[in-house]
Amino acid sequence: MVKKEVLTKLLDDKKAAVLQVLLSSKEEMYLKEISQKSNVSMASTFRILRDLVKMDLIKRKEWKTSKVYSCQNNEEVEFLKELFSEPFDGLTAFVNLVKGLPGVDNIVLHGSKKNGKASVLLIGLGIDNNKIDQICTEIKDKGFELNYMALTKEQYTQMTKMGLYSGDKKVLH
Repeated sequence: MVKKEVLTKLLDDKKAAVLQVLLSSKEEMYLKEISQKSNVSMASTFRILRDLVKMDLIKRKEWKTSKVYSCQNNEEVEFLKELFSEPFDGLTAFVNLVKGLPGVDNIVLHGSKKNGKASVLLIGLGIDNNKIDQICTEIKDKGFELNYMALTKEQYTQMTKMGLYSGDKKVLH
């Protein structure tokens, strides 16, 4: 953590934000996407990307009028990824975002959290699945895959009695 703090102090905030977005993404992105995710203006993002391409940290692919950017696959980029990496706990983020939603009474971890994935049961009445899907998509964009099932208390109790939810269960909320 100390190394990252020193490095970000050496870099200006805009360059650090753009780098963070690129280093945490596994996919190619357009200038506009990078600008939005980093909260840096399009003009500044363009200038920063141009510099990073010159430094051979970022590659730019273009065809006709489209240009996409992604990280190079080299030692320098791997070094930066290590420095800028922030462990993201998608499960905690999910619980914090979902526990206040109307209808959610309990959140149960089904099984265990492994390799950036987890399965949860949402117990309550009138849970907004569209909102939950939106939250899951946001969390997946940050590198954590979350599967869920919404059940009423009665459904959960009955399915547990039938042995459908055997194994490790941990109440998260």
